[in-house]
Amino acid sequence: MFKNKKTWFLFFILLISAFFFKYTNKVNFASNTRVTQNPTSEINQQLLEPITLNSQQPKKKLVQEASNEEDIIECSLESFVEEEEDFEVQLQHFQSLSSSTSQDRQLEYILFAQLPDKSKLELLLEYNHKFPNNSLALMETVSLCTLISNSKCNKSLIDAAIASDKDNGAMWWHSALFFASKSDDDGVFTSISELIKTPFFNEKYGERIKLYGQALEGTAAYDFHSNIIGGIGVEAARPLPFSHIFKWCKESGAITKINACLQLGSNLEKRSKTGMSQVMGMHIQKLIFKAEGNIELAHSLEEASETLMKPLYSKEFNKASSLMFHNEKLLRHWLENLDVIGEIESAEVLIEEAIYISQKKGTNLCKTSKSQ
Repeated sequence: MFKNKKTWFLFFILLISAFFFKYTNKVNFASNTRVTQNPTSEINQQLLEPITLNSQQPKKKLVQEASNEEDIIECSLESFVEEEEDFEVQLQHFQSLSSSTSQDRQLEYILFAQLPDKSKLELLLEYNHKFPNNSLALMETVSLCTLISNSKCNKSLIDAAIASDKDNGAMWWHSALFFASKSDDDGVFTSISELIKTPFFNEKYGERIKLYGQALEGTAAYDFHSNIIGGIGVEAARPLPFSHIFKWCKESGAITKINACLQLGSNLEKRSKTGMSQVMGMHIQKLIFKAEGNIELAHSLEEASETLMKPLYSKEFNKASSLMFHNEKLLRHWLENLDVIGEIESAEVLIEEAIYISQKKGTNLCKTSKSQ
């Protein structure tokens, strides 16, 4: 699974979402219709209502202010480059959980052991039957059901997933993706209209990374910093079920569908917590604007998506990330922020904190310590 200096690769996976938007440029969208501002259907009226955003929680910071004029101490990651046998210890630990009767250990095995996606889906379906209402497991199940055909992937499963986390827009987002994969228009419309009503949106990105690190606590493979890097790599390798929603949005020029896709895209752009979902939302809108001949709006969205991702492209974030893996307090704050303020703002906060700490402590920061 892990080859030469794989940990370096996993670290730079932090930036991988900056490149994914190229995928959406390959999608062709054709439509000869125009979006009307006076929809006649009930669902159009609902979907065109102004988006009510949840009140965003304040950023969690270690510091209140930081000067952007000062540089950030850059630390070497050589100490986190583990040998193949170190990763084998981790893999063996997760494999050993296969016979566990613990609810938590069983989920860790399913999520993190080396399993084909089809086998992982079967195990998740069994897990949900034994341990219902686990929203993390159900969200992962719906995601895999969008990619893999299985008779147990049906409306009853979607209803169970929604019931476990019905106020979370991300669960309705996964529901929309699933129904789009089945070409179920009613299911997609309902999912989008319900998504808009939800008070918060959380894809559980940070939660999954933290769970990976926590799963290795107390084992011979435990090192908090290295394990979080591993969790980032595992998260980056998760299959993404986005293609069907692009196909669904481009299949018809019906006003109802166009308006639904615009509202979905706008919600993803403004409310999702991962940079990937935010830019996906922008690209959904851009596809429609291009098809409608509104090149100016499409171009502005393209520029906005590039601007949005700039913190993850930046040299400052690279350096702050290297420092973060030498400072457990910085790392834990970054993890906490991912599901609260989102991936992009978490990067901005990390940069501010790294500048402040670099000014205060200097090169001594590059010593891994839980007390820093």
